[in-house]
Amino acid sequence: MDGIKVRMEGFRVRADGSEDVNYNAPDFPVRSGYSCLAIFPGFSAGCHWHRDFETLLAVDNDMNYQVNGVRVPLRKGDAIFVNSGRLHFGYSEKGRECHYGYAVFHPKFLGYNSVIVSILEHMESDGSPDYFLFTPEDGDGPAVIEAIRFICGHGTVQEALAVQSACAGLLNRVYRRSASAALTPDPDWAIIRAMTGYIQAHYQETMKLEMIAEAGAVCRSRCCELFRRKLGVSPLVYVNRYRLEKACSLLRDGKSITESGFASGFQSASYFSETFRKFYGCTPSDYIRKIGDRLAFPKT
Repeated sequence: MDGIKVRMEGFRVRADGSEDVNYNAPDFPVRSGYSCLAIFPGFSAGCHWHRDFETLLAVDNDMNYQVNGVRVPLRKGDAIFVNSGRLHFGYSEKGRECHYGYAVFHPKFLGYNSVIVSILEHMESDGSPDYFLFTPEDGDGPAVIEAIRFICGHGTVQEALAVQSACAGLLNRVYRRSASAALTPDPDWAIIRAMTGYIQAHYQETMKLEMIAEAGAVCRSRCCELFRRKLGVSPLVYVNRYRLEKACSLLRDGKSITESGFASGFQSASYFSETFRKFYGCTPSDYIRKIGDRLAFPKT
């Protein structure tokens, strides 16, 4: 793995609140490569969702994924496929570094003939499982893991057909599992997506609990209950975590502490630094100093 570059990218948000994925190239709806948990303070990415399918391979250590409130442990060498529209994030409970390969691709990348459309409609429905775990010991595990590795290392436009083939083969194996594991949809997740989508689209603005609740067409108490029961945090904590994630992305891009804080919705530099320390146990300055030394991909 020597020489593989770690990509540092922030999230953009569409009108429906889903993440607007920063693809490898325009009109090539795939984002792939390698990254590490060290770029996230506390070794935890922010909770988000998008219409794309997401796959991740734990390369050199164990880590965890949370999908729609469910904790999924990943051992070194394991892979996870996250279905479209599910809230998710990766993290380390023990604060240990983990490098990972990721491959995110939009359903439209596979085409839109009638057969493909029916498969995608099933996969994107709330009746399809939220995620699929693949291990080297699984029957399909080695093939899925190898496909993810291929996509991670071949994400250029010149390799579009090979990448499309790998994505199609991967999804075919996932679909076979999904077709035999239909679930009863939980309507609460549609409300959660609407509220978190509102936060992700308006995080730079002044935000009140009433606004978040209104986005989900629920009352304040129902809003708080859903956040705590489904995501394990209050709406305010979710807002601050999302703002901090955006600020960290700006800091990694070389923006100043003051600029990063204001651009992420914090009303003052002092409040930004105070919140940063409260959540992450270090100051923004400490984070900037530490991050540069922790991004080199380990030699294997």
